[in-house]
Amino acid sequence: MHPDLNPNSHARSGISRRIGRRIGRVVALLLVPLLMLQPVMAQAPSGMAGKTDQAKRSANGDLTINLVNADIASAVQAVAAATGRNFIVDPRVKGQVTIQFEKPVPPQKVFQALLTQLRLAGFAVVEHDGVFQVVPEADAKLQSGPVGVGLAPSRIPGRGDQVVTQIFQLRNASASSLLPVLRPLISPNNTINVSPSGNALVVTDYADNLKRIARIIAALDVPTGTEVTVVPLTYAVASDLAPTLQKLIDMQTVTSSGPGTPGV
Repeated sequence: MHPDLNPNSHARSGISRRIGRRIGRVVALLLVPLLMLQPVMAQAPSGMAGKTDQAKRSANGDLTINLVNADIASAVQAVAAATGRNFIVDPRVKGQVTIQFEKPVPPQKVFQALLTQLRLAGFAVVEHDGVFQVVPEADAKLQSGPVGVGLAPSRIPGRGDQVVTQIFQLRNASASSLLPVLRPLISPNNTINVSPSGNALVVTDYADNLKRIARIIAALDVPTGTEVTVVPLTYAVASDLAPTLQKLIDMQTVTSSGPGTPGV
């Protein structure tokens, strides 16, 4: 029998067409979500929430950079590449920052701008062995950062918004007496402690604030008027000289009191 006259052949052909149409509809339904996701997948690798232009270097080495609402990790990566510094970002550090320099500035200024933005966002940068660690501000004092010793601001390691530790060894004033004066000046998440045995203050804070603390300590750590000086005598006898010295001290006290003072 001719195939066209076979009823079974017509039935099989109809079933094949229906199956083909169903498979086509299933494939179409599967492709629709993928087409809808395509724009999102194309945007995802950018890593930035806003406008981002990588840093550009001028002929003299200065930088221009334009990061607007950039993810912190991406901004740190851009500044690291531009300034040649090494960074480690704590996984808990999340957020966005903006750093814009339309005119060329030294790389150090770009670096300090990043530190300032991180500080405003509640994070801090601690240097250890040439690597800058970005951590939550509350954890900065627990990191292994630079330590300086001395009263002069020039002895403080680090600059700007970098968290460091400084040991101030006092010469005249009591470290314990300065503690209540200086504690309110320290950032809330940082620390100030007294070392009684060495009459020293141990302060962990931002470098720029430590320089201010150093100037305040220098103004307060001065000799008092009750300081005792021992003068050895070579020829005179101390007991014989004491009454004469006492009269001279009394005369100086009366003279310094000025006219009109009783007893003059």
